[in-house]
Amino acid sequence: MMSGTSMAAPHVAGLAALIKKKFPSFSPAAVASALSTTASLHDKNGGPIMAQRAYSNPDMNQSPATPFDMGSGFVNATAALDPGLIFYSSYDDYISFLCGINGSAAVVLNYTGLSCTNSTLTGADVNLPSITIAKLNQTRMVNRTVTNVGVNETFSVGWSAPYGVNVKVMPPHFFIAAGDKQVLTVFLNATTNNSVASYGRIGLFGDKGHIVNIPLSIVVKTYYNVSN
Repeated sequence: MMSGTSMAAPHVAGLAALIKKKFPSFSPAAVASALSTTASLHDKNGGPIMAQRAYSNPDMNQSPATPFDMGSGFVNATAALDPGLIFYSSYDDYISFLCGINGSAAVVLNYTGLSCTNSTLTGADVNLPSITIAKLNQTRMVNRTVTNVGVNETFSVGWSAPYGVNVKVMPPHFFIAAGDKQVLTVFLNATTNNSVASYGRIGLFGDKGHIVNIPLSIVVKTYYNVSN
């Protein structure tokens, strides 16, 4: 109640219904992607979104919000109805993620009737419109697949790297026809030893005006092994 999620939930549910009306074939993951990638990073005055850091004197205890505070940002209903690109995750993807958690096979079988196979996904590898790495041990490669639900378009890729991490995204430019898919490969390299979460962002900028924002969060970063 104090954080405001009680009112955010019905507003977002209503927007999801609008998206589902325009795109009847969209799965819940596709709807969530459209809402997330088109969200605004600024408040109504054009300033940064702020996060409350204490319940006492909330106006005096604020600082710029991170993805762990605000997710992808403030929803933009108009933009969400024309997302351009979406990140699609299937039921099987989530089952593979659950099966990748140690000791989860019996629970997955009990609740879904499905047996876990050797095909598993880590949380970072689920095709979500965000990337979070809990422990970056020197280097990591992450793939994301986007699907064009708009028109033929050429995109340029830009990014701001989290502190202590070098980032590279391939390809840096791509053309994608309506209905087609494109795999993006994100290379992450730790440049320092640090256990404080740091944040960046990947942006896809289309020549037809679509902008796709992907939050990037790295928690523990290990540049080299430290022995006692």
